[in-house]
Formats: sequence, structure tokens, C-alpha cells
Amino acid sequence: MDTFKVPVNELARACAQSADTGEWAEFLGRCAPIATLVAARVARMWQGGMASASAVDDIVQEVFLKLCDQDRRILREFRPRGEDSFLALLRVITASVANDYFRRHYSEKRGGKVITMVLDEDPAPVIPQTSNKENDVQRTVLFGEIDQRLRAAPGSTAARDRIIFWFYYLQGLTAEEIAALPGSDLSAKGVESALRRIAAWLRRELESPKPDSPVPAAGESG
Repeated sequence: MDTFKVPVNELARACAQSADTGEWAEFLGRCAPIATLVAARVARMWQGGMASASAVDDIVQEVFLKLCDQDRRILREFRPRGEDSFLALLRVITASVANDYFRRHYSEKRGGKVITMVLDEDPAPVIPQTSNKENDVQRTVLFGEIDQRLRAAPGSTAARDRIIFWFYYLQGLTAEEIAALPGSDLSAKGVESALRRIAAWLRRELESPKPDSPVPAAGESG
């Protein structure tokens, strides 16, 4: 196989079954820069505008370990959905690994002022950025609080809702891109509906905290 001419989708599927050093070197060479960019972006969100090189390296290493986990299950189950769709999947995986990395390593929530944030009924493409250092720190704490709420939410769609929320608000994926991801069981309109529901629930949670407040299932009012 001439790896320099092979589309990345085909290269990913070849590496699912192959231990060829040439194929894997080309695969890593194409994928590592993408994973590094996404890891750095998430790191800046969690680290107040700065991206620790060691944290980014750790995240990228975790990503490739995840790709190799369970006898390369992710690669084996990958099914192309458009040109270079594996790179879209890689960005999603890296964002998930990175957020989990910082959630594990972030210190316990600090006390202080209540932090509020507008979550529109009609979702914006991404959570607004600020350049103020204090706001960066507050945003980092808020992200941890939001993620904790999403993880604690009961309901059969809670895990999916968390993934959809972060892909849209943090990573900037469109509803169409999320719907096209492998394993998605929603249409683009279904993703948009889920985002409105999740945003409304989170706004209520942040304004009036109460235990065990479920996210309404898709199709329910709220």
C-alpha cells in the first residue's frame, strides 16, 4: 500500500487489521497533529487561556491508547461517512478524552461568588470566549460545574445529552456534524431539539439548584 496516497479513512481501516509499521507511521503522522490541536484547544478552556504542553502530550497519548484499546475496537468499528470522516471522529474522541482528563485532574471546586451564564433557548455555535483573566478562571470553574451537573443527571439519554452539549458548545460542531457521527441515532433536527432541551434544563439547574432534577426525555416538554 502506498500510504502517502491513501485517504485517511482507508488508512484508519487498514490499521484496524494491520501492524505494518509504515501504515501506522503514516496514520500517526496524519492524526497526531489533529489530536494535538483539539487537545490544546480544550486545555486552553480548562487552564484559563494557557495550554500546558505536558497535559496536551498526555491527552494525545491517551487518545491513541484509546484507539488501540480492546484490540483496536474503534478502528475496527469505524465506518466512513464522507471524505476524511475519520478525522471528524478523531476530533470528537480527543475532545472527550481531554475533558475527562481535566475533570480528573482539576482541583475541587473553589468557594466564592455564584457564577451565572446565559444558555439560550436557541443554541449559539460555541460558548463565548473572554480575554479577561478572572473571567477565564471563572469560566473554567463553571465548566466543571456544568459537567458535574450533566454527569449527575438521571435518565436514559443523560450520557448522550452530555456528549451532544460539549460537542456543540465547546467544540463548535454543528448539529449536522453531530448527527453524522458514528453511533448517532438523531437527525440534525433531533440534535437541535436536544440542545434546546438540555440548555433549558441547565439554566434552571444553575439558577435554582435542586437535587435529582431530571433532564426531560426527548419529546417531553421543557
